[in-house]
Amino acid sequence: MHPVLISLGRFQLSTYGVFVAAGYLLGILWLKTQMRAMGLDEKRFWNLIYALFFSAIVGSKLLFWAVYYRDIIDGRLSLIGDFRYGFVFFGGLGGALAAGWVMSRRLRLDVMALADFFAVALAFGHALGRLGCLAAGCCYGRPTALPWGLVLGGDPASITPPELWGVALHPTQVYESLANAVTGLFLLKVLLPRVKSGELRPGTVFLFYVLIYGAARFIIEFFRFDDRGASLQPFSISQWIALAAVGAALAAMARRGVRPR
Repeated sequence: MHPVLISLGRFQLSTYGVFVAAGYLLGILWLKTQMRAMGLDEKRFWNLIYALFFSAIVGSKLLFWAVYYRDIIDGRLSLIGDFRYGFVFFGGLGGALAAGWVMSRRLRLDVMALADFFAVALAFGHALGRLGCLAAGCCYGRPTALPWGLVLGGDPASITPPELWGVALHPTQVYESLANAVTGLFLLKVLLPRVKSGELRPGTVFLFYVLIYGAARFIIEFFRFDDRGASLQPFSISQWIALAAVGAALAAMARRGVRPR
């Protein structure tokens, strides 16, 4: 556990924030190398990046407020909250998708073709960002006797509740990080080259990303033990969203196909 990376007096730099920023930076740097393949010039590239970045933050915060509305009303959580947590990934994804659709229409670009590249960047960036969750102690797993169980806590800044300090937990943050990294490699090495060559239709990489990540997230949620706010039994809100994402991806693949007609 290392929730605070640097502490100088009142100034504290959270490890979570550094990993999330590193994830964004990694994704942006890779996308920059693909700028010409995406049909973007410098100006349109950065306009798109800024729009997606801020929309993702707003979307993730809005969904967090929606899921934890009871705690906010009761005063247990502040509306803005500590920036070490208080974000929901699916909300950020939804915000970025909405912004991407608006910007692609404004810039007259093929939104599905762009989404293929951003799916690769998102998978790798998310893999890095989840390690920040591990450092902060959020998104922790259920107690386990498995040999790879991790003991969290011990730091006053840790988000893991004190009653779980010293207890071996499923490293759900690592599970999701590895799932994203493997997904990113599959998209980058197997699918994206086939889209570029014309063997697969534009949008196929993105749809496979939604399908694979949705399935992985649905499974990993069973091992999580942190408070995830309001739920609709028998699944968590994130699991219902993951199921909807998987269904939408499969429906889109069936309707449009993955190979050019």
